[in-house]
Amino acid sequence: MTPYQRYLADEVLPLEPAEAQKRKKNLSKYTLIDGKLFRHGYTHPILLCVDGEQCTRIMAELHEGICGSHIGDRSLSPKAIMQGIIGQP
Repeated sequence: MTPYQRYLADEVLPLEPAEAQKRKKNLSKYTLIDGKLFRHGYTHPILLCVDGEQCTRIMAELHEGICGSHIGDRSLSPKAIMQGIIGQP
């Protein structure tokens, strides 16, 4: 997440040419809005990128809270979006 945020905010690329090329190739999938990193998805127009701590909280909420019994990723992620746990801008 951080390398994409750094490039979109300050145009800083890794020093290693191969790594810089890889970042440039994937940059079209990401955008920075109000300092937050978003990724363009296939099923939803734009998805918020979250760090490790936020991810842990979201996963705990999904598995212990509203989606008690884990039913699979294809049906779990739309439920999370509908409930507002993971959202869009």
